[in-house]
Amino acid sequence: MMKLLRYVFTLELLWSVLAVIVGIGIYMLTYWNWSTLPDGVSSADYPGEPQFVAQRALDDLAVLTSRGPRFAGSETNERFAVDFLVGAVQGIAGPSMEVSYTVQQQTGSYFLDYEDYPITSYYRGVQNVVVSVVPRSGWSGKYLLLNAHFDSAVTSPGAGDDGAMVVMMLEMMRNLAQLGSLRHGVLFLFNGCEENTMQGAHAFITGHPLASQVAAFINLDVAANSGREIMFQSGPNYPFLMAYYRDHVKRPYANTLGEEVFQMGLVPSFTDYETLSLVGGWPGLDFALSSYGYLYHTALDALETISAGTLQHIGDNVLGLVLGLANGDELGSMGRHADGTAIFFDFMHLFLVYYTETTGIIINSVLAVIALGLIVGTLFMMIRKESATCSSVLFEAGMSLIVQTCSILLGAGLSVLVAVIFDACGRSMSWYTSSWLLFGLYFVPFIAGLAMGPFLYVHFRKTPFMHEQGRVILFLHAQHFICSILLITLTIGGIRSAFVLLFPAIFYSATTIVIVALQFRMRVWVYIHLAGQLVPVFYFCSLTCTLFAVFISMTGRTHNESNPDLQIALFSCLMALLLVGYLTPLVVLFHRKVYFFALLLLAFLVTAIVAATPVGFPFRQSTTPQRYYIFHQARNFHWPNGTLRKADSIFFLYPQDRHTPDLLQSEVPAWQAAQPLGEQCDRELYCGIPFYINRYHRRAQSSYWMPAASVPLLPEPVQFRLLTDSADTANGKRSLTFSVQGPSHMSLYVSPTIGRRLVAWTLSSRIPASGVRWNGQDVHFVNLFSGSMDRTPFEFTLELVTPPGGGGVDLYLSVVAQYMFHEAYRTPEFQSLIDQMPPYAHTVAYPGYLESWMY
Repeated sequence: MMKLLRYVFTLELLWSVLAVIVGIGIYMLTYWNWSTLPDGVSSADYPGEPQFVAQRALDDLAVLTSRGPRFAGSETNERFAVDFLVGAVQGIAGPSMEVSYTVQQQTGSYFLDYEDYPITSYYRGVQNVVVSVVPRSGWSGKYLLLNAHFDSAVTSPGAGDDGAMVVMMLEMMRNLAQLGSLRHGVLFLFNGCEENTMQGAHAFITGHPLASQVAAFINLDVAANSGREIMFQSGPNYPFLMAYYRDHVKRPYANTLGEEVFQMGLVPSFTDYETLSLVGGWPGLDFALSSYGYLYHTALDALETISAGTLQHIGDNVLGLVLGLANGDELGSMGRHADGTAIFFDFMHLFLVYYTETTGIIINSVLAVIALGLIVGTLFMMIRKESATCSSVLFEAGMSLIVQTCSILLGAGLSVLVAVIFDACGRSMSWYTSSWLLFGLYFVPFIAGLAMGPFLYVHFRKTPFMHEQGRVILFLHAQHFICSILLITLTIGGIRSAFVLLFPAIFYSATTIVIVALQFRMRVWVYIHLAGQLVPVFYFCSLTCTLFAVFISMTGRTHNESNPDLQIALFSCLMALLLVGYLTPLVVLFHRKVYFFALLLLAFLVTAIVAATPVGFPFRQSTTPQRYYIFHQARNFHWPNGTLRKADSIFFLYPQDRHTPDLLQSEVPAWQAAQPLGEQCDRELYCGIPFYINRYHRRAQSSYWMPAASVPLLPEPVQFRLLTDSADTANGKRSLTFSVQGPSHMSLYVSPTIGRRLVAWTLSSRIPASGVRWNGQDVHFVNLFSGSMDRTPFEFTLELVTPPGGGGVDLYLSVVAQYMFHEAYRTPEFQSLIDQMPPYAHTVAYPGYLESWMY
């Protein structure tokens, strides 16, 4: 007997070790496949025919980034970058293609209807470089538009965002110029102002004469510095675009899941896709580098972070797609090809699966019905095979479903509990740099909970009419039932990402059919089941790589009010369920189940201990920095008669991650004096803080400030004047005209007092909706931008409806100025504060100014 037990234990140990080795091997294989990029083609290897050459693109990128950040409104962006692009385009010519360009300067305004903090975006002098590549004969008159922005975020050289896509377009232009012909033209929009509320795209749509000839577009953006570009938004309503992507892209990386996650607002970013599709009314595709975005919008987004392999991957894919679309029939008659939304996903970057949403509804419904039918059919087969009563088997099936559901909830609960405990102990984001810690911290507790239910139920409830393998099958059926119901529910809810559940639905149903055909033959069905899980496990490993590579880095710029460990824990639970939901019930077959749970406990404890060491510190100096926004701000508040009510200078800290300001206050003693805004938000309009964008007010209650001894140095001081003030008291109207002059980036907060209403202004064609009210008053936010080095005064008029007879204050008006590319103007006090920042910190630091008036 002892020999038999030792044999069983040794066999189970071997199987356990083998399972771990196979699991690690599959994950490493999928990671290798996901991270492998093509070799960059060098200039020496150029074959003389159309071929994307990564080396030439890198050479262009070196020049484009050589002057540092290209923030819109700066000399580097408005002159140097434009001159570079014009010079590059002038050097491109071809025998059969005509290449021409214009430098567009445009003034305009539009409304961004964000839910709580909408924006009126007013701009003048926005510059775009627009290049047309058309065949010299036989042109259809329609364009495929390619868009990338050459401005960068403040302090960032913008090698990734969006310099990589800019130089990719230049290299693509060289290739297209050498072609014999194209059916349609290709229009390259080098967009000069995306980072400031996407004004460059709007300027092109509303002001460039060639915009009327655009049929479709490809938007090219970057939220990271390495890896593959993901195609994450398509259409809307033109699924043929995905057919071209499938047929012409060498190495597909596209997923409907990414599209829906982005459009749900779970990604803290915007792209020009929104403006091009909504304002332009064009269908298109949205591409972005999105993996490991730790350096996004930081000073570390530099030339050395962009590899030739990344550029080659993007260039090969997009060049093939452009050639396909520019020679297709559809662009000449777009109206005939509106055919619903597409569902799309790649499998291991080897091929793309694409079909319409209507087809997806049919597929999901049919497979769910088949899955449920197989469950019912096999239950009746088990009744006959086990010689058991129908009621007893159905009861066990129902209990298995309850236990499996409770096990999922238990596993999720354990992972969430770990997330809460780690955050309470100040160890949140321990996986931010060391992402492998996620497995022990959150995957392992979920797997333990998922396996615990079947183990305890089988251990304490004996069923003499059914052997253990039959009971395992009931748990697997329960998991499949849950999957099928979710598939139907998500499909009814219009969630196209329900396709993810097709993998278990298809492969478990297929193996069930085989097992039924073999009459549930003992010692055989388990291997058939395991073989059927290989493809889903491969796919979900690849999806896990993608999700965590995208979302982990984003937790470093969410804010300090939420616990990012909760988000990551739930992601981990979801992926663990998809990966091992059809495998954990097999634990019931182990004779020494305690060793399985002991192994999980050991893995968790070791990981938790490591996470508490410096290995679990979230940030690193050059790879995973902590982000800080610190502003030196001067503020002047006036009484209704124009006299000064209060003047001060402050340092303002805007939160970027969970550890703001705790880490800063522990390492920089000067910041220990910082305090929340508190009552200032009740006393002053929108806290009296010169927010760059009004949606920053969402974090007002978790932002910090402290007094500054020095007044900021402002190289372009604000000059604000009331030009005219006319009141028609009989009709209850008042009109005020103002002049304001200052730096390139300014904004207005316009807030009529209670009982008054803004009915007209010259900043847009209509009065927009108010943002979140302040003390019962409407608040209208205007983003003012001056490009092309134009700093002449703005003039604008506000017209109010006032109570009959007038009297009292009608209007609060705050004028804000941001000195975003004026680092040389820091005061010694401000510079000293910045010099004390921890080495792992990336700090955006510049002066700001606010003056507030009442009329």
